[in-house]
Amino acid sequence: MLSLASFAQSNSMKPGEWCPTGVWPFLNQRFDVATVYTGFVNVTKTQVPCNIHIGKQTLWYAKDDTLMEANPGSVLRVEFRDGTYIPINQSLFGKIVKEDEAGKVIRVREVDQKEMENRSKAASNLGIFLLDGPNMLTQSIDLMGQYIAKPEEQPLPVKDTFYYLFKGQLFEASEQNILAHIDPARKKEYRAYTRSAEIISYNESSILKQWNDFFVNYSTPLKKK
Repeated sequence: MLSLASFAQSNSMKPGEWCPTGVWPFLNQRFDVATVYTGFVNVTKTQVPCNIHIGKQTLWYAKDDTLMEANPGSVLRVEFRDGTYIPINQSLFGKIVKEDEAGKVIRVREVDQKEMENRSKAASNLGIFLLDGPNMLTQSIDLMGQYIAKPEEQPLPVKDTFYYLFKGQLFEASEQNILAHIDPARKKEYRAYTRSAEIISYNESSILKQWNDFFVNYSTPLKKK
């Protein structure tokens, strides 16, 4: 029962932080005015209330009291009050959480599809359990009954994925990708570093620590003793 009741929890969300729901699957709780840059040859700058749909990973904006979806591929970047978002590819939007002379660290927040599948399976199993368990506590039945009756109102499970943009190369900040980009002579050093620093792939603090402490110097050869 505890695992079912904790569906709203996510490794990516902090306590008290806004969490998108099936009814409102947007990154932010409301549409806020942002500066949007579109175009390719002639870049257009527009200020309009915007939000990011974390399911479709598209930019939405408000026009004449109507919510509109921007054409995929037409947006260069969006500057919200809390930071700048850029397209990672045709299907993902990411927030720049770190930018320096070395490059950028980008966070993509999206619906955790795997957890959504687990949620669906757990709800199905719960239905069977209710039929077989007539002595279940009334409070637990009410809690799960509300969840099953209105799943679209429940907080969506979300996940964070981080990307590095370094010297024009964009790649997910996974161990496999990083090992493919660093100096071969430093791979052993990198593995030792990640173990000692306890790097967690979905944790922003870990990813930034990895970037600051190690990755920005990946092309620097080890000094010979």
